[in-house]
Amino acid sequence: MMVQLLHYVVVFVSGAVLMALEIAGSRVLAPNFGSSIFVWGSLISVVMTALSIGYYWGGWLSARAPSYGRLGTLLVIPGIVIFFLPFVYPAINDWIASIDLGNRLSPLVACSALFLLPGVFLGTVSPYVIRLAATKLHTVGSTAGTLYAVSTAGSIFGTLLTAFYLIPVLGVSNIIHSLGVTLVVLSLIVVPLMRFQRIAGARAVTAGWLFLSTFGCFSLASAPLAWAKTLLQKDTFYHRIRVEEDEEARYMYFDRTLQSAMTLKDPTALRLVYSRYTSIGMTFRPDAKRMLLIGVGGGSIPKKLNKEFPNLVIDAIDLDPEVIRIAKDHFNLAEHKNLQLHAQDGRLFLARTQHQYDIILLDAYFTDSMPFHLATKQFFELAQKKLAPNGIVVSNLISAVTGPSGKIARSFIRTQRQVFPQTYIFATRRPDNVSLDTIQNVIVIATRDKQRVDIKEIVRRATALDKGLFPDPVQDIAVAYFDRALPEDVPILTDDFAPTDNLLNP
Repeated sequence: MMVQLLHYVVVFVSGAVLMALEIAGSRVLAPNFGSSIFVWGSLISVVMTALSIGYYWGGWLSARAPSYGRLGTLLVIPGIVIFFLPFVYPAINDWIASIDLGNRLSPLVACSALFLLPGVFLGTVSPYVIRLAATKLHTVGSTAGTLYAVSTAGSIFGTLLTAFYLIPVLGVSNIIHSLGVTLVVLSLIVVPLMRFQRIAGARAVTAGWLFLSTFGCFSLASAPLAWAKTLLQKDTFYHRIRVEEDEEARYMYFDRTLQSAMTLKDPTALRLVYSRYTSIGMTFRPDAKRMLLIGVGGGSIPKKLNKEFPNLVIDAIDLDPEVIRIAKDHFNLAEHKNLQLHAQDGRLFLARTQHQYDIILLDAYFTDSMPFHLATKQFFELAQKKLAPNGIVVSNLISAVTGPSGKIARSFIRTQRQVFPQTYIFATRRPDNVSLDTIQNVIVIATRDKQRVDIKEIVRRATALDKGLFPDPVQDIAVAYFDRALPEDVPILTDDFAPTDNLLNP
């Protein structure tokens, strides 16, 4: 009975470790390759490939003098490999990213380099344990079914534990170190079984575990101090957030992308150029009374708008509660009667709120991913219902306007035009003679007006209203303005069909 229980423990824990490694792997890859569907597709395919190879190899090994000593080896080797991954994966990812094999191949190569080998070894465990556990031919089927069920239960446990708890509590490197140590400790479980079989080698496994545990504790304790100007690094359920500071400003990064910046001498100034273009929305509704902001970041936009428009009530929404907390602690974002902060999905909040908004500002899109449910026709129909009669939607996209890299912007705009009669497009880097084919911040303003507002009138309003809200010089607004027809070479995005990752990475 004890031997059977140990079999269950081995397959349960090995299954849990593999899936925990896959979940943590998404954070390993994100700083260099983002968190797009291509990253997740790479992770899943590499893990499935590893399992396929491992199952075959484990079955082959089990037919050739199976022993608990060899099972211990199959556990300790991936344990050592996994333990050392945090010491090497940053350099491997940087190297692969520098080669730039493309948005699809780069994460696939990185996944293979980092996770294929330990995955193969972990894949061998279940078929190998089945062979050791099945002592009679007529019990092979029930034994295999039970052990695979236990292994799958372990996989579920490892997935939920890592995704729901470990990532925001321990951090990615500590999780991976712990997974490696767990496997080596797991190999000790087979020591009694080795003795039961009278197989030599227990001392070697025990010595290996003691070495790895000692070295692992030393490594974690003696990890180098963070760069002096890195104020914070934190893994959350949604991002790896980093806060840095130089002599002039403080910066917030999500994975590899700069999200927000605050000038230290003037915390309410709009430091990033794109935020000065989002303010163009105020030229359409300078009398706005209520605004919804989806995507808080460091809070630069609500801070500035609250200063210049003290009667404007802002509901600021962010999916990640840690973003809000960090914005409060490190970017001088203070909640008050005219600024309410909500940790919630933007679309869900919009669907539930009873308020009508004069301006809805969407600042939740990234370089490598776009929350598709915030870009569909159904979403914009919902937004229209929640707007005041002459309300507007302002969107900050990361895209080109023309060329292959502009497909996501063109699809977004084409979708918006199904709901809103007028759209105004501003390419924020165009005043610097940057090509419209270049990926940049593209600000899109959608209104329900039947008549268009001339760009000269927009510039005139901005000049009259300017309090550090707009580009300097204000005339750059006219340079950034794009008023040519866009080709309809992209799909209309719907809840049923929104291939945003493919459009972002054509």
